[in-house]
Amino acid sequence: MKKYDVIIIGGGPAGVQAAISARNSYPEKTIALIRKEKTALIPCGIPYVFHSLSSVDDDILSDTLLQKHDVDIIIGEVIHRETKSIILRNGEKLGFDKLVLATGSSPVVPPIPGRDKPGVYILSKEYDQLVRLRNAVQSAVRILIVGSGYVGVELADELLKAGKSVVVVEKLPTLLPNSVDPEFSNMVRQELERLGAEVKTGTGVKKFVGDDCATAAVLDDDHQVQFDIAIVSVGFRPNIEMARTLGVQLDRKYGVIVDEYLRTSDPDVFAVGDCASKRSCYTGQYRQIMLASTAMSQGRLAGANLFSINVLKSFPGTLDSFATKVGDLAVGVTGLTETRAEEMGAQYIIGRAETVNRHPGKLPGAKKVIMKLIFARYSHVLLGAQIVGGESVGEGINMLSVMIQKKMTDMEIDTLQIGTHPLLTPSPLAYAVITATVDAIMKWYHEPISTPS
Repeated sequence: MKKYDVIIIGGGPAGVQAAISARNSYPEKTIALIRKEKTALIPCGIPYVFHSLSSVDDDILSDTLLQKHDVDIIIGEVIHRETKSIILRNGEKLGFDKLVLATGSSPVVPPIPGRDKPGVYILSKEYDQLVRLRNAVQSAVRILIVGSGYVGVELADELLKAGKSVVVVEKLPTLLPNSVDPEFSNMVRQELERLGAEVKTGTGVKKFVGDDCATAAVLDDDHQVQFDIAIVSVGFRPNIEMARTLGVQLDRKYGVIVDEYLRTSDPDVFAVGDCASKRSCYTGQYRQIMLASTAMSQGRLAGANLFSINVLKSFPGTLDSFATKVGDLAVGVTGLTETRAEEMGAQYIIGRAETVNRHPGKLPGAKKVIMKLIFARYSHVLLGAQIVGGESVGEGINMLSVMIQKKMTDMEIDTLQIGTHPLLTPSPLAYAVITATVDAIMKWYHEPISTPS
């Protein structure tokens, strides 16, 4: 039996990051990464294999980083555990001191009658399935997308760029329903419709119909949508089968139960990424958060602390931060949305700003920027932010995420020292973060403060 100090099960970004972090923290340890797939993909790049990338092969997660960090790569499937060893399907037995679960997530398959008919595809992370779907997309003209999370809207944008006729169906009232407030969702909808998409919200798919293959979807309102192919993208669920095999505590909805250092109920087993449970930094309640940025953060933390606490976690819970781009519109969000703040019963103040990302605004490349900040009414700390605008939104939302994690107040943000340039940023007189913060500060003086019930 071959023995490793660290074995990581799963070859996605979280597993790779955990392996690199473990190597950096424990250079003397032996490390192996086991994955079922010969070819690992970059999950965030999947929507772009249908147009921006020339093939699925352009979205491969290279093994170079693992090889550079002296991590053994084993292609196989773990089927059993015996105390401090695991057994692969081919009969090979491997010993370990520490084990990291990074088994990721799988697409949700909604119970829609007709979903198994040819012509209906579940958007998957598996290489062979994506190759088949890409081939089907190339020959299709009219495509139905079921679901409008960030993967769904990115997929719609890509297919529109490829010249396809696109229909998006979302059961909830707005696009990106779990990510942004309605006014930002409406901007995304308007951009998709400007690009030629047909968008239907507030109605789901009742069934897929057709003879030899599916050719139409019957919606909840009995309207029929004709298509050449349909792509279903309604979310992902954590892969917990391996956790069951290893005998660690889990939750069917939220994943493997872990503490703040990603340790499971077995102190020698860790879990990171989509398969691991996550708690909101605001309520402490479990949240279904499946973001690459979160997975990478977990991988770094777990890998550094496998044998001892080398890196202290300084921010409680998980902060939702993401950005996406649809057409010419980039969207970013971090922390609480107003919708979630209301659901929590939080007392808050909103600050808004509208500017352009160049000064003067007639410069080439200038785009409108709209920002919404949410501050705690009584502690004045930043709780959340949403931005739409140009490509700088991605880095802007990261800056705001740091502000939230550092519990910055409105007055601290108002007095920030910043650098600006006509070709790179808004005017210092209309810098969105500061302008929106000042808008919130002014409301302290003009809005009556109610006593929390």
